[in-house]
Amino acid sequence: MDFVDKVKANIERNGMLDPEQHVIVALSGGADSVALLAVLTALGYRCTAAHCDFHLRGEESERDRRHAAMTAARFNAEYEEIHFDVESYKKAHGVSTEMACRDLRYDWFRELSAKYGDIPVAVAHHRDDNIETFFLNVLRGSGITGVAGMKAVNGCIIRPLLDTSRREIIEYLSRNGIEYVTDSTNLINDVKRNRLRNVVLPQLYELFPDAENTITTTIDNLHDNLQLFNEGVNALKAPYRSADNSIDIARMAKECQNSVQLLYESIKRYGFNHAQAADMIASADSSGKEFFSADHKALIDRGTLIVSPHTTIHDQEIEIDLNDKSSLPRGLTCESVNADDIKFTRDANTMYLDSSALEGDPKFVIRHWREGDRMSPFGMKGSRLVSDIFSDAKMSLYDKQLTWLLTRNGVILWVMGMRASRHFPVTSTTRKAIKLTIDSTFKQQ
Repeated sequence: MDFVDKVKANIERNGMLDPEQHVIVALSGGADSVALLAVLTALGYRCTAAHCDFHLRGEESERDRRHAAMTAARFNAEYEEIHFDVESYKKAHGVSTEMACRDLRYDWFRELSAKYGDIPVAVAHHRDDNIETFFLNVLRGSGITGVAGMKAVNGCIIRPLLDTSRREIIEYLSRNGIEYVTDSTNLINDVKRNRLRNVVLPQLYELFPDAENTITTTIDNLHDNLQLFNEGVNALKAPYRSADNSIDIARMAKECQNSVQLLYESIKRYGFNHAQAADMIASADSSGKEFFSADHKALIDRGTLIVSPHTTIHDQEIEIDLNDKSSLPRGLTCESVNADDIKFTRDANTMYLDSSALEGDPKFVIRHWREGDRMSPFGMKGSRLVSDIFSDAKMSLYDKQLTWLLTRNGVILWVMGMRASRHFPVTSTTRKAIKLTIDSTFKQQ
């Protein structure tokens, strides 16, 4: 089977593209990406070439950009390019150059996909890349997911060249007189992938001539094993998941012999590692312990693990002006009403204040609950811990942390959506009142 037929078979077998479909092609100007654009064009697909300029290699980066634009024109492909400030991204996110480039590149690819109507983005990973990734993950101590190879289709990303070798790619370009550029940094053995590519694997293939084929077979077998493994994991974790996606880790720890591994497989997509999963299982019977990944938080509440996007929202304070509607957050309304027009209900999403609450230029702030907060509930003497009010309502710790409070000069007036204080009540002497109402969009903030 020749190169073009092999790529076509891979596309059809994995359902990557429909005939003549529009596809974005990641084009660096190197051999792999140039061959990808050439073969997809030859197969009749409408291609838009997408080039990333990271400005990391001086004139060589500019050379790559010019060649990418020229190559796109040669194959009558539409052309997109973007310029990145990698150093600024590294400083802002604390990542390596390699990870910064990867994040920036794939974020842009997803944006382009959406721009053109959620079309696929083809990248030029091939069989040699897959083998290198296999060994890199083995050296990192990876589990089955890491050694099962790259996915031919992963969201909007497709890999049409995954069944072809680097040698086949170079031969295809040579036969067709298609030029490409070489990234000089790929020839320097200063990173693990380059040392594998340029030193380790050539020696391995010299000693074991059929190793490339047998390793590829191993990766294919592991990919099949991974599918079966995932089916088993999904079946095992289902009894411990609730409708809200929380996990009963207390029961999991008691019933499942491999509870740490099962929990890890359940939460790794949120960025948590195996050591954190072990700590969560060890803390399964506790409450209030929190764990953090780069973008998620996991909270243990009475034996249940609740995972949510991690933000700094709990420290947020919003100062509002009750006389200025533009200062109010989404979902909160405020209006002045005549006391005679008030019809009191048991709706906890509405609260009334005597208009005297506005006297003296007070500072109104909306914020989240904090440990130790106390309020003076309407209809009661003395004060209560807000946490006790939450407990009466049988709220989870997660829901407690999401609840907003309205304060005036630091005094809690309203546990919003739950309980009003006795400060500034509407009485028989009240003539004007302030009506505050929240809706579901406010609660979702």
